[in-house]
Amino acid sequence: MGRVLSVDLGKKRVGLAISDPMHMISQPFKTLIFTSLTGLVKEIKVIIREKDVEEIVVGLPVKESGEEGEGCREARKFAELLNSENIRTELWDERYSSRLAENVMKSYGKKRKGNKATIDKIAASFILESYLKSKSSA
Repeated sequence: MGRVLSVDLGKKRVGLAISDPMHMISQPFKTLIFTSLTGLVKEIKVIIREKDVEEIVVGLPVKESGEEGEGCREARKFAELLNSENIRTELWDERYSSRLAENVMKSYGKKRKGNKATIDKIAASFILESYLKSKSSA
């Protein structure tokens, strides 16, 4: 059984989190610098091979109102690029994941400034945790 990788797509950075092979635990993995969607697909393909990833969960940044904006369009485009490479993807509502990640950092006495890369991968971990919980209860 392969792992699940989650992606918190941003304009500057991309947070990643990865599951254990049994799909029970989510852990922050790494933060990539965003250059382009096609460049990101190439980097993700390397991670898929190295970490035996079978599925990608792409965070969908739906607004609190439920509306979709530019971030959702980019996330959908990224998922389509992955799908075109025969990579199984799932779009997942990521509302509040960044806020939760910032709260975790705050609880450890860390400020947002200087820790954005860490916040991004923690946010990806919250996205993945939510996804894994939904699958285990289904």
